[in-house]
Amino acid sequence: MKKIAYLFVVLMVFASCAQQSKKTEVDRLKAENDSLQQAKILLEEEVNDYFSTLNDVQQNIEKIKSVQNVLSVKPLSENTPEDVRRKVKEDMVYINDMIRTSQQELEDLRTKLKRSSFKLDNVEKALAQLTKQLNDESAKVARLQTTVVQKDSVINKLGTTVDSLGKNVEELAEQNERKEEVIQRQDQEIHSAWYAIGSKKELKDNKIITSEGIFSPQKVLQADFNKNYFVKVDARNTRIIPLYSASKAKVLTNHPKTSYTLEKENENYVLVITNMTDFWSVSKYLVVEVE
Repeated sequence: MKKIAYLFVVLMVFASCAQQSKKTEVDRLKAENDSLQQAKILLEEEVNDYFSTLNDVQQNIEKIKSVQNVLSVKPLSENTPEDVRRKVKEDMVYINDMIRTSQQELEDLRTKLKRSSFKLDNVEKALAQLTKQLNDESAKVARLQTTVVQKDSVINKLGTTVDSLGKNVEELAEQNERKEEVIQRQDQEIHSAWYAIGSKKELKDNKIITSEGIFSPQKVLQADFNKNYFVKVDARNTRIIPLYSASKAKVLTNHPKTSYTLEKENENYVLVITNMTDFWSVSKYLVVEVE
């Protein structure tokens, strides 16, 4: 009986130890599973973060390509409006900023991968591909920007040249206008003539005719005569001069007799110039005495 009781006790102890050992193993496996689950979560978060960055960079590259295409099909020329040229410059600044931002994001991702405890071949491969694409687009943008800057510089120089030529044209136009005015004045002066009509007393009062004594011959336009008494005309187109006298009209200045006639018109005398060139060839001043 004692042996049976002892055996029962031994069996109970053995069963208790086995149960305890099994519980310990379960706890260990559970802890290991929890650790794996946590590592899995961390890996998923890290991978998601990597691919989110890669996706952002890929989208930036597509935007850069799009802007480049727009700029390539709209080349600058001297006829390009100023607002369009300004927009091109703004677009160039935009894609350059996008390139710098994308390069920084890839560099940060590269640093994270080096520090990561996980080996992610697919991420590293995608990173290398995007880096190459971004470098290629960066080189294209650099060439495009050089072209834009060169064309804009040429356009600015051309604009300066055009402005300068415009100013020169304006200056020449002003000079020609001034010359034309001088020529017109000179032409008017060359072809100007003056005439004075009056009684003997009026002509004497204005010192147009003078005499030193009663027996001295009468002199015409010898003294400092009053020029304001004369009427200015254009010798080229003055053919008839009204004398406003019905009784007497006498030409006192020297003019070829064959170049004019004294006629009556509406009962008053008029001087008719038959040859204008000959008439004014001796003197540009005409003095007629009337009563």
